[in-house]
Amino acid sequence: MVSSCLVPRGLGQAHLVIVGTSVLRNALRLLEQDRLGSCRGGDVASCRDALAYCADPRRLDRARCRELFGEECFELVYCLLESSPQGMSAELNAMDWVLGQGCPGVEEIVLFASDTPEGGIAARLLARYLSGSCPGARIETVTVPGLGSEFWTGLLNIVKRVREKAREAHRRGDIVYLNATGGFKPETGMALIAAMLAAPTAAYYKHEAMRETVMLPALPLGIDKGRLRLAKAQLLGVARSGETIRLDDPGYAEIQWILSYLAMTGLLVSRGQGYYTVTDKAAELLEILASIYDELEPGP
Repeated sequence: MVSSCLVPRGLGQAHLVIVGTSVLRNALRLLEQDRLGSCRGGDVASCRDALAYCADPRRLDRARCRELFGEECFELVYCLLESSPQGMSAELNAMDWVLGQGCPGVEEIVLFASDTPEGGIAARLLARYLSGSCPGARIETVTVPGLGSEFWTGLLNIVKRVREKAREAHRRGDIVYLNATGGFKPETGMALIAAMLAAPTAAYYKHEAMRETVMLPALPLGIDKGRLRLAKAQLLGVARSGETIRLDDPGYAEIQWILSYLAMTGLLVSRGQGYYTVTDKAAELLEILASIYDELEPGP
């Protein structure tokens, strides 16, 4: 459990926050239940529809989300957020150990938003709240290209952006924390690995069963550079070969996991007798994976 003691003065902190859409989902729930409290104004019905198009997986329509979610709806949702930050936002709920003390020592908060209308809106809401609650901190929003719309591209870019920010913060002498409560779980998991490889990074998460913010230790991770480089060479070799390949080729031992997956999903085309042809889409994916490996390789 995270201690409620005051953070020692003089120890700067950088919080890297993966942003999800809990604030939008919770706002939609309150509007559907007509539980607005003192938050009034604007066309509530239109805002309710906009939130459904932004945050309800059954009705998600990003074009309509972008079209309908205007300033009046933003101000209404922000009022709801401000009235109950921990109840409205999973990210802020996990930061209770920081926000409840007035953000002592917090130098920087970086919000990593998905490359979607709903991700941008959620990050903007959180940035506004955090600017008021942590007045001494730099608040930055980073929109991650492809995140939330193109899995492999988004995965590469979240790894790249989190790695950069973790390394920058550590070089400044800040303690690096990753708020892993929000966002897409696969991408957040890779972001945590990238941050831990770049700098000593402790992650925190609001544990649903315990209803407490728990801390995952900063692990001094290392990479077998030889294996990583071999895997990258194999990925690029297959992607650029233009020839048929065999999945059981011992020369592909490090990447057989992805080749098998690509074969099962049809991105490698079977030519019979154990041979496969690499499609353009498979080649693109293998190139992206090689780039992810590049980003995970520690510097000299």
